Amino acid sequence: MTRIRRVLDKDPGDVVSWFGLGGALLDLHRPGEAVDALRRVIEIDPNHTTAHRDLGRSLLESGNPVEAAEIFARAIGLAEKDGDVQTGREIHLYLRQFEKLPGEG
Repeated sequence: MTRIRRVLDKDPGDVVSWFGLGGALLDLHRPGEAVDALRRVIEIDPNHTTAHRDLGRSLLESGNPVEAAEIFARAIGLAEKDGDVQTGREIHLYLRQFEKLPGEG
């Protein structure tokens, strides 16, 4: 992650590095930190479907299921618009997890 952060220090608009940082933080089970990196991706590229998917996942894992559901809904729209069937399927799986939460769905 140190390399990614160095790249971002030099080029804070590097979508690929922000997305990579978000993914790395998710892999390290640090979803709260991943939220910030993935929000940055979406600020730079509002149509980045997989960043929306991973942001929703990060929010879900960090205990913010309502916002996660909102992000997933937006991501599904983007996936359908772009024909990104695989990402759309993955988002539907996360939505099913949301529906299983106590007091949700």
